[in-house]
Amino acid sequence: MKRVTIKDLAEMLNISVSTVSRALKDHPDISSAVKQRVKEAAETFNYIPNDFAINFRKKSSKVIGLIIPEMSMFFIPSIIRGISSVLHKEGYHFFVLSSEESVGMEEENIITCINSRVDGILISLTRQTKDLSHLNRIKEIEVPVVMFDKTISQSSFEQIIFDNKLNVETAAEKLANNKCKKILAIFGDENLDITQTRRDFFLQKLKEYPQMECKVIFCESAESVKEKLNIILDYEQFDGYFAMSDETLAGLHSSLIKKKVQTSDVKVIAITEGTLPKYLDESYECIINDGFSMGTMAASKLLQLIKNNR
Repeated sequence: MKRVTIKDLAEMLNISVSTVSRALKDHPDISSAVKQRVKEAAETFNYIPNDFAINFRKKSSKVIGLIIPEMSMFFIPSIIRGISSVLHKEGYHFFVLSSEESVGMEEENIITCINSRVDGILISLTRQTKDLSHLNRIKEIEVPVVMFDKTISQSSFEQIIFDNKLNVETAAEKLANNKCKKILAIFGDENLDITQTRRDFFLQKLKEYPQMECKVIFCESAESVKEKLNIILDYEQFDGYFAMSDETLAGLHSSLIKKKVQTSDVKVIAITEGTLPKYLDESYECIINDGFSMGTMAASKLLQLIKNNR
């Protein structure tokens, strides 16, 4: 059965389209009898208002484009839940586009959002993204944009990021307070701003603890962590470990098990969304970066920009 339109209802009831429209909106100029007839017909034939057409007339699609670097079990799901919780309350819908860590696909996703007439864009950049020239078109047509998590420091767009300085300084202090002498610090993709920022602040803080020796490695994935530690742990021992993310923690955990390192003999500190460590080892100490909160903050900021843009 085809979808019933407002025009179909008008023909069934032998009244004008405008009368049906106003009756459905409880317009005071329409009699109660006509309103009842229209609403009964709408219910009988499962009439569903065309939100796109309504919003188009209002110059608003009530749709948000969400662009993420890749679909991942780490962190991204909780961010999406946070975004959804805010947008749903405000009557917005959103669709998710994955850039698959490709700046070319990221550019295609931006074009898709523009062609879909979204009211705004939420974006977390790929590890390949070094500049924002491909976002210039968004600025030209004045579509509000909020970046979150993976961003570029020189960006003129609104950004939602965690306090990376506080997070890594707290991690360094905890390792020092545990009297660790030799630590392994595992960071993510070396090319990302977030990785460079966390590394710089972490190493700067360690200067306050000259008794601690630190080895730094960079890994783009959990598998990369496992590959590197499979070699490193054969000839070096550490009494402290720092993982900058859930993904690096997953690789570290797997490696410690494989190399039969007793977690009771070492200190493991990680910056994490909070869920993963519960299923790994209760002795791991976590600095929580709540993805749900980041999602709610990013969505709220975008809605504010959309409102101000009208």
